[in-house]
Amino acid sequence: MRLALGYNPVLSVQDAVAQASRAESLGYDSVWMHESLYQRDVVTYISAMASGTKRIGLGSGVINTFTRHPVTAATTFATLSELSGGRVTLGLGLGSFPTIPLIGQKIFPVAETKPIRRIKEYVEVVKSVWEGGKVDFDGDFFQVHGLTLGFRVDRRVPIFVASLSPKTQEFAATVADGVILAPALGTALATQKMVENVRRGEAKRGRGVERASYLLTSVDRDPAKAAKAVRDYYFFAYQLAEVVKPESLSPYGVEEEDLRPMKEAWRSGDEAEARRLIPEAAVEALTVTGTPDHALGRVDEYRKAGITLPILMPIGDVDYAVNELAPGG
Repeated sequence: MRLALGYNPVLSVQDAVAQASRAESLGYDSVWMHESLYQRDVVTYISAMASGTKRIGLGSGVINTFTRHPVTAATTFATLSELSGGRVTLGLGLGSFPTIPLIGQKIFPVAETKPIRRIKEYVEVVKSVWEGGKVDFDGDFFQVHGLTLGFRVDRRVPIFVASLSPKTQEFAATVADGVILAPALGTALATQKMVENVRRGEAKRGRGVERASYLLTSVDRDPAKAAKAVRDYYFFAYQLAEVVKPESLSPYGVEEEDLRPMKEAWRSGDEAEARRLIPEAAVEALTVTGTPDHALGRVDEYRKAGITLPILMPIGDVDYAVNELAPGG
């Protein structure tokens, strides 16, 4: 059973190396690191983890296409592949919706920002640079004129594209090696619908791709403690109040009126009360939470929905979760 681990860039680099080494010894497929504009640098993480491990895969989950030019991404990940012996995956996406506007970039409206076009150009430039010939490219977002990479890329670097958009998910399957379908929260039913988008792209391409998804994971001997860790996690409360579509939770017994008190408390600034009011069924529907056996059962639900590489994002008792869910355990 293939399982990966994913982390936010809040770990120290030393802790990330220790986690990667431990994951390697426990049989995990790979370790993935998010990129953030205001946290630690994902490339530094991957470089350090590559130097501290021997076999495990390492991926960016994801770099964003606004802050790194595709030529820079191509040279960086070719170098990381050389350093790691071919264990690195370039995961890319549009970038963080809340933070990209802080540096003067727009994501909406998509009719103007053309996200599929941006990603198409990005992937095309990266691949062209890796091929080693002279690159001449004149796109809407990126331009490259007469550039030739100064070293040989001996190992193929896989590219994964992250997206929540149905059209981009379909498109990504036509050009990338894998698609990342969720940054951490999503029901199995919603994931299945995203997989259907990817499969349309796979059909156009004539072959399948890796379908990865982050799964927020909290495991404890006491399921109540595991659920409390989710409720206390800022990201979960924020997403439930501001991002998650209420209709996606309806099949799991959570209606809009069940969420209203929590949202009202959140928007009034009472975060503690908002967390207290989070419905238990919402935690169950959106995360992998509970005892180890229950958590593994939940992971199987996402596999049945079409995910080929679950990326567990552990919170709460992280060491316990990583040990108990280990594929080699």
